Amino acid sequence: HKYTKEEATATSGVRTVYWMSQFFSVFNTLMGECAHVYLNTNEHARAFIEVETRDARFIKWCRERYPLHDYQRSAPIMHSLRAIKSKQEVALIQEACHITEKGFRRLLGFVKPGVWEYEIEAELVHEFVRNRSKGFAYGPIIASGRNACVLHYTDNNRQCKAGDVLLLDVAAEYANYASDLTRCLPVSGKFTKRQKNVYNAVLRVMRAAVSMLRPGNTLDSYHKAVGELMEEELVKLRLLTKSDIKKQNPERPAYKKYFMHGTSHYLGLDVHDVGSRYTPFAEGMVFTCEPGIYIPRENLGIRLENDILITKKGPVDLMKNIPVEAEEIEELMNAR
Repeated sequence: HKYTKEEATATSGVRTVYWMSQFFSVFNTLMGECAHVYLNTNEHARAFIEVETRDARFIKWCRERYPLHDYQRSAPIMHSLRAIKSKQEVALIQEACHITEKGFRRLLGFVKPGVWEYEIEAELVHEFVRNRSKGFAYGPIIASGRNACVLHYTDNNRQCKAGDVLLLDVAAEYANYASDLTRCLPVSGKFTKRQKNVYNAVLRVMRAAVSMLRPGNTLDSYHKAVGELMEEELVKLRLLTKSDIKKQNPERPAYKKYFMHGTSHYLGLDVHDVGSRYTPFAEGMVFTCEPGIYIPRENLGIRLENDILITKKGPVDLMKNIPVEAEEIEELMNAR
């Protein structure tokens, strides 16, 4: 269905609506009334652009057609607007989290030895789409056994084996807004003692890290503090020694052997949304919190991740209803 102008106004709140065929005539009129023009370029920190984009072609056209105007970057303005979520935006992210929860709970009665990773992906697709999501917010990571030690494993083509831990980094998108969840399940329905010890170490770090997501902190200083917490847990797990930490290179901390990625990233219209790691946290920002421990020699990777809204009163966990305690997960998996 193609909107009428009236429907477009009702949906968007924009009072004046034109057809796309009118763009250049309207644009020409506006250019005659202004001196400064803000144009878009992709300034996402992760952007890697090899082919000329539509934005780049439009900028080139503008400069040729209107060479005497002053051209400025719109990206810094858009980044600051995207970083602070309105109540409506938070509600959309929360709905994406609710849909993700439904998908995750469905898996608790489905995962068992012999199930293939791609079958788990199919279960999630069905649950997400039937709840009005367009599907995954990003390429799903469904990684059993040693695959969990590959940070962006997306092949999803291994059969789950008894004794494996299954790492699920999967989440739904809703109305263009992303959620981002990671959970780990014991394929046999029960963690071994070692698996649970590593799991609980990650959970302790995640909970402590969430408490630091408050106005005024920054991603850079926050991640350094989380690294110190992770060092303590890795020593308890006998993966590091106090001597390792004492003689470590500050530029390459010892914990990075087992926890080699960032703790958090901005979340919003993009799963890795725009934003500076040096900008102080502010009310309305939404971040993931996702510490992990990866031990390839033990075929074990544990990562846990929730989505957190920053408020003046403290962090609000948008995924607080999704099971995360090891004992609760075991109980739910064995209730089938």
